[in-house]
Amino acid sequence: MSEVHDIFVRAHTVVRPQRPSPAKWPEHVLVIDTETTIDTAQKLNFGVYRRCKLGAAGYQCVEEGLLYADGLDNQQRKVLERYVDDPKNVPGIEVKMFPPRMQLNLYSQSKFLERVFWGAIRKAEMVVGFNLPFDLSRLALKSSPAGRGGWSLVMSLRKSRKTGEMEPNPERPRVVITSKDSKMAFIGLGSILHRREWPNEGRFLDPRTLGWALRNESHNLEDACKAFNVPGKMKHKPTGRVTIKEINYCRQDARATVNLLNAMKREFDQHPFELRPDKAYSPASIAKAYLNVMRIAVPKAKFNVLDREQGIAMQGYFGGRAECRIRRTPVPVVHTDFTSQYPTVNALLGNWDLLTAESVGFEDCTDEVRKMLAEMELENTFNPAFWKRLSFFALVRPERDILPVRTVYNGRTQNIGLNYLTSEKPIWFAGPDVVVSHLQTGKAPEILKAIRMVPHGQQHNLETTNLAGMVAINPGSDDFFCRVIEQKSVHKPTNKPVARFLKILGNSGSYGLFVEMNQEKTRKPVNVKVFSGEMIFERSYSVIEKAGRWYFPPLASLITAGGRLLLTMLERSVTDAGGSYLFCDTDSLCIVSSELGGLVPCPGGHYRMPDGGEAVRALTWDEVKKFADRVNSLNPYSASLVPDILKIEDINFVDSDPHKARRQLYGYAISAKRYALYTQTENDICIVKASGHGLGYLYLPKDGFNKDADAAIWVVEAWDWLLRKDLGPPCKEPAPLDYPAMMRMALTSPIVMRNYRPEWLAPYSFFFFPLLSDLGGYPAGYDRSNFKFITPFTSDRRKWAKLEGINLCDGRHYRVELLPNAKQNRVVPESFRIILRLYLRRPESKSLAPNGAPCVADTQGLLGRASIVAREIIPVGKETDRHWEQGEDMSLLDFKVLEYRPAAGNMVVADPELRDEITKRGVRTSIRLTGLHQHTIEAIRDGKLVRRTTLLRMRTAVGP
Repeated sequence: MSEVHDIFVRAHTVVRPQRPSPAKWPEHVLVIDTETTIDTAQKLNFGVYRRCKLGAAGYQCVEEGLLYADGLDNQQRKVLERYVDDPKNVPGIEVKMFPPRMQLNLYSQSKFLERVFWGAIRKAEMVVGFNLPFDLSRLALKSSPAGRGGWSLVMSLRKSRKTGEMEPNPERPRVVITSKDSKMAFIGLGSILHRREWPNEGRFLDPRTLGWALRNESHNLEDACKAFNVPGKMKHKPTGRVTIKEINYCRQDARATVNLLNAMKREFDQHPFELRPDKAYSPASIAKAYLNVMRIAVPKAKFNVLDREQGIAMQGYFGGRAECRIRRTPVPVVHTDFTSQYPTVNALLGNWDLLTAESVGFEDCTDEVRKMLAEMELENTFNPAFWKRLSFFALVRPERDILPVRTVYNGRTQNIGLNYLTSEKPIWFAGPDVVVSHLQTGKAPEILKAIRMVPHGQQHNLETTNLAGMVAINPGSDDFFCRVIEQKSVHKPTNKPVARFLKILGNSGSYGLFVEMNQEKTRKPVNVKVFSGEMIFERSYSVIEKAGRWYFPPLASLITAGGRLLLTMLERSVTDAGGSYLFCDTDSLCIVSSELGGLVPCPGGHYRMPDGGEAVRALTWDEVKKFADRVNSLNPYSASLVPDILKIEDINFVDSDPHKARRQLYGYAISAKRYALYTQTENDICIVKASGHGLGYLYLPKDGFNKDADAAIWVVEAWDWLLRKDLGPPCKEPAPLDYPAMMRMALTSPIVMRNYRPEWLAPYSFFFFPLLSDLGGYPAGYDRSNFKFITPFTSDRRKWAKLEGINLCDGRHYRVELLPNAKQNRVVPESFRIILRLYLRRPESKSLAPNGAPCVADTQGLLGRASIVAREIIPVGKETDRHWEQGEDMSLLDFKVLEYRPAAGNMVVADPELRDEITKRGVRTSIRLTGLHQHTIEAIRDGKLVRRTTLLRMRTAVGP
């Protein structure tokens, strides 16, 4: 009887070859530019495209045409038809061909996409457009949310066989755009049904992003053309209609985009790396490309560093130090600045030897660190050999030690302050921060354990390269950080573009890439293992953090801690001489100083004026120069090329010109990063530097930029007004103060508005987010927890006071008013007048008033350090508060610092998604849905521990 069996035979297999890497610059590009209606929807009217071929002179036009919206009315469409029929309007062909093309092409939106756009994608041409996400979203026939917070754009429709209606064409991939911030976005093709039909990846390039990567500056098209010295835009104010002038305006924008592309290409091609321009997202991309060219292996691939050791380093990571020390008290100052602080710290710590090492190890150095601290004096820190001993991490049991402390100082947001810290639970700190504490208090912190990071050997196969094609660097023998900064000084007098690039490269390659973390929301919670110092636990989260390719926290923590040590060394030099400082900001210290020195009235000062009033001592200019000379003994660079690492800033000289005479500056500070520097006569003042922090994120009531003060004109005028009101000189109100205060944002992601996005708000359209007062700004029954209000954007400031918008938490519509009414059914934004009053009153929450009480709005004088006693140690993720400087990033609307809390037996913490949902619904609605008490709802919303059964009850009531 036969048996049934499987039969096994051998097979020949061939691994399918990977898609070949495309050329750095494709042979052809498709440049697009669109014009839209000027209403809130900003719908497509028409556009211009130019197909360009790469030649010896760059990209030159081989085809030019117009396109119009599928739904454009006949009258406007005929304007386009007559335009292309007019023999005067010939295409701007720059490549000779026969027969010559004498007429512009004209396509409808759908036909352009099928014939031109998809033809370009199929041929591996690169699609180029300034602010490309906006143009692509206008060309799209439909849009929907994509994964990871992006947009999925439908660029082709077909008639459904079932319904007969138009539907997305599955034969064409979608274009997926995921914005990282307001400056850059990842653009590519979505899933492809038939891979053979679309063998090439879609390539998309936004010159705005490439310019940011090359110059570390964000521009509009007009400013970018000026920066790269090419012909730019035509002067014209868009009308939102199809007119002859509008068509010419759009054609010139397309030409300007090509001009800009070619200028950027010339600059980009100076760099001897194979990084593609459409993959250059930021200055850090350029820095990473050079590390790759030198064959520096990424630390996490090369070094066998345990997750626990990474967690130790990450617990000791803090950003730059910024604080106000003398508040709302005018003082004479000298502004000083460390030259390229983070490259300098890297050079002092010997971090290039670590990056190029074959391996690294972590060795116990507890006794060595204890001995070093016991014998240490301030003078030791000015010895370069001392810095080579600081690459360690110490487990500290703080007892009124001055250390960086990340906590909620103002009752609302996390901040970092250099303050007295006491904690029963030990905490890991980076070596330079431990030294800082000793310098600040005069005593060594209690060290329970210390481990040192030690490099071994040198990586093989390192390769020499030429930075910008001009500066040779051998990674095996040169210190990259020193070489870059030295050559920046060499080229600055004769080749400013190269010097500018080297400055950007030095800074972008010195710090941020080693702590790059990107948050992602997952469809369902995933298990995450958390390492932070001595804490190791595992929990599920629906928001995760993915490390960048060069992520290596031991380096990042040491670098920023080294920056704080440099500031503290200068601070100690100042205070040991009896002086004080107005503020510090990462790499600068503004020292109270005048030409001849003397006493300056200041509440809380340790000196007394002849009338008995409290005062601080202004050091002389010569004393400050001696401090700079002392710091310069640390100089890791060639003194003939970089003579100073602590610089007396140019602003201290007449016209900010160091070749002219010194001038006396005065300073006035409100809180961290909020300050102004000015000159004064007997009856007048003149702002020479104005901080835009806390003002620049607003859509300002007046256009223009003041280059001398390095701030928007309105910011300078606002500071001038604030100072004059506070100090006494006659004052004039800046541009209209009664306009409502608005943040302008772009809809870069559908996540924030997934429930109640209004029809008028299309992807990448601008909208306003008015700033509302907690006192009377919200309609009855609402507060900031359940009311997120947006309005359409308009540049016509006269219309701001009557805009109508929507609450994103419930979809209800409200009108803006400048004054509340009895019914409390209007939204009342703060005016710029109130914003400025509040600005002046913002306390330095992480410091104490001169009398030891908390710093409040009216506090003046010399502030003291707060004393913090640690309760719970809570690991957190990426932290940011970008809206003070970057108003167009929509992630600010719902950004929350990710907290990692271990489960405590039967007690658990709600994940961020559920907490967001409670915030949107409001406490009262959540009470009705669950029957839980108010304090329980608030505890869940605030991320506090609650019972598992309670959390399950809440989760069930509000849904998944």
